[in-house]
Amino acid sequence: MQKLKPFKIGPITVDPPLILAPMAGVTHSPFRQLVASFEKPGLFYSEMLSAKHLPHDLRKNSLWIQRTEIEHPMAYQIFAANADEAAVGCVELQEKNPEIIDLNLACPAPNIATRRKSGAYLLSDLGLIAEILSAMKEKVQQPLTAKIRLGNKPDLHFLRDLSAVLEECGVNAVTLHPRLTSEKLKRRARWEYIGYLKEMSSIPVIGNGDVKSKEDCQKMFAQTGCDGVMIGRTAVQKPWIFAEICGEKQELSNDFLQSAYHRHIGLITNFFQPQQALGRIKEFTWYYSKNLRFGHRFAARLQSIRTFHEGLEFIAENFAKTL
Repeated sequence: MQKLKPFKIGPITVDPPLILAPMAGVTHSPFRQLVASFEKPGLFYSEMLSAKHLPHDLRKNSLWIQRTEIEHPMAYQIFAANADEAAVGCVELQEKNPEIIDLNLACPAPNIATRRKSGAYLLSDLGLIAEILSAMKEKVQQPLTAKIRLGNKPDLHFLRDLSAVLEECGVNAVTLHPRLTSEKLKRRARWEYIGYLKEMSSIPVIGNGDVKSKEDCQKMFAQTGCDGVMIGRTAVQKPWIFAEICGEKQELSNDFLQSAYHRHIGLITNFFQPQQALGRIKEFTWYYSKNLRFGHRFAARLQSIRTFHEGLEFIAENFAKTL
């Protein structure tokens, strides 16, 4: 693979041009640290944060907004239903010195899109998107980015109109997850739309969706011309994926798999309160178990455990049996 070419989001250099995606329940500081222990991506993301609740979250020093020195540069991603919420969120986030602030226009989850009328819901109203982004731009000096989906149907006219709104509002880069708002992750991501967006945009375009290996990453760059590649679920299953893409071959021995898993359990345990930690361990294990010979059974049994200490005992007694 040719050397990966860095790109810029405003003054921020993304090198390598690989981005760790925001994922609910997963992209917390312990996980970002685990990924960085193999190879730092060029850009980290926070989990999706409620702009409306950020004043409260910052007063509490919420664990979801904390990061360590290694987690730089990082984009804090917010969701908001209107311009006022977004503006408040941007102002509050200044306390954390974010390198980038990202607006989520992609999440189709009912709790976000239906109940809170945020995320992918906003794709039905380009005027409202413009209001929100303009309000954000007035409040911050950092680069602004947006993560989008294709909308309700594959429509190049809509994509062109959306791209124009983003650029007119001063967005510095855009990430496209090329699925419809109604589609689950099982449906193939339409990479060709990443290429279309790159052709019609003057700002950097980040591709996202179905990158499961170094070869997939190479293909996305080659087929779409995108500036960066964002990886989500595969990075949870294989936290070393960025190292592999950058040319560091990983020998997935039993000792390697066991060491990486237990390192993450330790990071989670030292960061979260016990019951929060148990939930995060369960979430991570669902993905990571795909590396293990008997992983599915192990992950399924772990889900039924109710207390943190029982969870740790179960892992200590059973993880080695999954290899």
